[in-house]
Amino acid sequence: MKETRGTVQLVLTATKSSMCMSVGHIIIGMQASLDLLERVFFSIAKQCSDVEGICPLSCDSIEVNCYLVDSNGFILISKDRGDVGKFFGEIDGSVMAQLLKTGLYKRVTLYDYQAMCKNAHHHASGARPLLSPFYGLLAIIKWFFSHFVMFLLEFNICGLWHNDYVVDAHKQKKVELMQPCNTEYPSFMYDSSIRETNSIIKCGRCQKMFVLQQVPNSNLVMLVVQADCDCSRQYAPITLLPKEVKYILP
Repeated sequence: MKETRGTVQLVLTATKSSMCMSVGHIIIGMQASLDLLERVFFSIAKQCSDVEGICPLSCDSIEVNCYLVDSNGFILISKDRGDVGKFFGEIDGSVMAQLLKTGLYKRVTLYDYQAMCKNAHHHASGARPLLSPFYGLLAIIKWFFSHFVMFLLEFNICGLWHNDYVVDAHKQKKVELMQPCNTEYPSFMYDSSIRETNSIIKCGRCQKMFVLQQVPNSNLVMLVVQADCDCSRQYAPITLLPKEVKYILP
């Protein structure tokens, strides 16, 4: 991400490892703006072949959503710029669930041994033990005495002769305490042996169809998803939120 004259420009970096006989392994890379890659991507997506020409259905249609996704499931290009950089499972949980079910993506659990977690608050039980009958009488006496003392304090006899200095109090911000912990979080890997697939997802009264195709010589895949079928009620989003690991000591 680059910032030029107050505007933020998204930049993508592409790298490839290579073997050079004189120096050994080298990394070759390039950077390109997201705007340029989007124009190239959607322009190529309109062409079915050199013979057939322009496709009857392209990513410009409101009937489909097109994505360029990497091997870990993160979106690089989307019709909605707000989806870029997000995990695809958060955008469309139904398609991601189907990709996991068919084995195109595999879930891998990773661990973070230097994470920070919120400090859990321990709450006492609200149950009380059986009380003596004299407890009620004692409670009334304590209540009367405490209210009488509070009345004397709030009456403030000295205030009749002295002016009060009023200071506005600021509400204290709530600070969440953090503590070191271990967490686990999911990661996803694409099976590069599968180059193309399609499937239909049943979502109540509609069916959602999607097509996946691998981009040659890259770790990217193109996803075309039917846009007029909402499966959010049947399939929850798949997130990458970490979960604290609880250890049971013997």
